[in-house]
Amino acid sequence: MKKLIFFILGLVCAATIAQAQSPSKIRPLKIGDTVPDISMGTAINYSKPGIQFSDFKNKLLILDFWSSWCSPCVRALPDFNRLQREFHNDIQILLATPQGKDKIISVLSKRNIRLPSIYRDTLLSELFPHQSVPHEVWIKNNKVFAITGDYEVSSKNIKMVLSGKITSFPERTSNFKYDLKKPLLFDNNGGNESDLLYHSLFTRYLDGVGGGGVFMDSLGRYKLRAINYSVLELYQFVLRRKGEYALCYDNRSIIKANEKEKLVNTQSPKYYPSAKENYYSYELIVPYLMKKRAPDIMWEDLNRFFGGIYKIKGVIEKKDIQCLALKKIGKIDNLLSTSSTSEISSKDSMLIYKKQPFSHFYNAVISIYRNENLPIVDKTGITSDISITFPSNVDISKFNECLRKYGLGLIKETCKVNMLVIEQTK
Repeated sequence: MKKLIFFILGLVCAATIAQAQSPSKIRPLKIGDTVPDISMGTAINYSKPGIQFSDFKNKLLILDFWSSWCSPCVRALPDFNRLQREFHNDIQILLATPQGKDKIISVLSKRNIRLPSIYRDTLLSELFPHQSVPHEVWIKNNKVFAITGDYEVSSKNIKMVLSGKITSFPERTSNFKYDLKKPLLFDNNGGNESDLLYHSLFTRYLDGVGGGGVFMDSLGRYKLRAINYSVLELYQFVLRRKGEYALCYDNRSIIKANEKEKLVNTQSPKYYPSAKENYYSYELIVPYLMKKRAPDIMWEDLNRFFGGIYKIKGVIEKKDIQCLALKKIGKIDNLLSTSSTSEISSKDSMLIYKKQPFSHFYNAVISIYRNENLPIVDKTGITSDISITFPSNVDISKFNECLRKYGLGLIKETCKVNMLVIEQTK
């Protein structure tokens, strides 16, 4: 009866041990965990077929996960071989790979590497899951001491670990949620928003989304964002950011492209299915220190992207065009500022500028009359502050009458001015 009991207990223990070693029951280990004394698998260059963790209980064990196709892995093998000879009584460097026996024998023998290597590994990779190789696991005193890359495996570090002068290394971690087929950082793929330092992107028309402009985000990064713009509008958007306000309107644009109708605003609302394909959204995020470079980067992006899509590019060129030249036509005494305070206000559809740079007035005028066929070009040469009251909702002839009492006028003539030109490339 006793023999039967012991026999049954033996079967139970054997089943328990087998279950504990089953890869499906393996629990990944982390730094500080005790390593179970289980068989790691079969190896070449070892004195017996199977390897147990307990075989190295009195040594520092360094597991090197590698593959023959990994150049850094293969490059590190001679160094590991040398370290094993240097510390042969105190350490064991053990290689592990999912590859077959014949393949690793070929690689190791060509380089005269005598380190033991487990082949067709599955169990160790479940104990110590990782995303890439080389991947190193340090085991000291039967506990997981460190998880690193191959850089840390050096003579100096091994000496200090053995002597107790190094008690830890920065841990090399693996992100198993990362999907190579998905865009980086989208839905936290590979990281999150705080990891982003610089990016630029284009999208198609975005339904139900508005807003944009220039701003600094909560993480201190500088952003340019334009939502649902035509190609022409995107170029005008970035010109505004470059301080080229006069070039931001259609009457200062020339389009010499084969598919002009796809580059400008459509007659239908943007959200119509037939119109959406002609609108794009753009975002640029850069470190705040690159703020001044952001408009130039966006300009380069526009030329790069639309150069590929439509074979076009935007340039700024001087052209002789018919324009309305804003000129001095008399004394400007009434224009020169005598106000002690600087302000802009409005009353009864009149804009009131007191002690304002002339350029502010000019920028307001070209914005109000941006839909005129002929652009308004500043030919006054005025750079001082001015005070002026002018209408904001009258036709351009009545506006011209208002200018006369300030010694100014709009005169039709040919001007050589900078123009935004969107032209076809080869």
